Amino acid sequence: MSRTFIVIPCYNEEARFDPQGFARCLQAQPNVSFILVNDGSTDGTLARLEAFAAQYPERVQVIDQSPNAGKAEAVRKGMLAAMTSGADLAGYWDVDLATPLEAIPEFIDLLDRHPETEVVLGARVALLGREIERKPVRHYLGRIFATGASLVLDVPVYDTQCGAKLMRCNENTRKLFDEQFGSRWIFDVEMLARYLQGRDAPHQIRELPLERWTDVPGSKVKPVDFLRALGELVRVHRRYRLNTSYNTLVRAITAPPVHYAGAGVIGTLAHYLILTVMVELLGMSPVIGTAVGAAVGAGINYFLNYHFTFTSQASHARTLPRFLIVAGLGVGINAGGMWLATKQLGMHYFLAQMICTIFVLVAGFLLNKVWTFGAHSTASRAKR
Repeated sequence: MSRTFIVIPCYNEEARFDPQGFARCLQAQPNVSFILVNDGSTDGTLARLEAFAAQYPERVQVIDQSPNAGKAEAVRKGMLAAMTSGADLAGYWDVDLATPLEAIPEFIDLLDRHPETEVVLGARVALLGREIERKPVRHYLGRIFATGASLVLDVPVYDTQCGAKLMRCNENTRKLFDEQFGSRWIFDVEMLARYLQGRDAPHQIRELPLERWTDVPGSKVKPVDFLRALGELVRVHRRYRLNTSYNTLVRAITAPPVHYAGAGVIGTLAHYLILTVMVELLGMSPVIGTAVGAAVGAGINYFLNYHFTFTSQASHARTLPRFLIVAGLGVGINAGGMWLATKQLGMHYFLAQMICTIFVLVAGFLLNKVWTFGAHSTASRAKR
């Protein structure tokens, strides 16, 4: 029987960690062991994990990762520990047990029946006869994201983000965890990108439709993280450059300057929409309407750039003032450029505006990328 290690990343899970559920699994599945990784929790999680491990010292190990470094790093360290502990199979599971631990034998059985398969992904597919309880909003956002992941990976994967995965312990899979993940939210996709990079091996990955999955309250994932996930998906595509037939087109569409320009367009449309509504429907002054519209448009622009274009982890107290300064510089550059082009060079105002717009767009993108949302500004924000 395959010796199986399951990694459980934990961050402030004192209230959700269920020792009875894990104990039942240990009693029912003698080939399964657990590696519980405390990811710098600030509550009593570590004490609960250590108390449980003390009851099963030969089958439960606790790794204390401090300070908090994020789920991706907790899983990575746990998987490396599992693969160097003599395990035949290793995987990771969410601590909330949305996927029941009773499903582990199904994963093992699939690997036993398909010796060519190296990685098994749990898939939350709402089929007749199965109990998949998922909030509609999260389901539909998940379908959008899964479509993007399929395009980036160039494989028809249904569910990359289910928190239940199992794989064989060998050189191919161990190398997936040698380096830290660049993704904070979608390290699962990055892991698959590493596996597929330079290899034609989608047949070595299988998805297992789960019999039961429950959306457990208390998740630390917020709706805004969907935008961050899309931004990181773009980064994965650009970093790993998997061999796909549409690379050139996707690379152009996913270029950060295109996202930056798109955020500006959406913010401008919101500005004009609010101006129109306030003047035409509410009968307010155009001056008030444009001021409110500009403020809302700028807020949308900032929101999209923070969460999507640059997927920043820096504090808003640092990035927002810098973003406003860059926006102010853009206004000044635009005005100065229009004066120079029309008054001094005699250029047609429309052509002058096109040139100034392009210049302001490029300058704003570079300043925001390097200064406002740059990597050097990310240390002050928590990893979760």
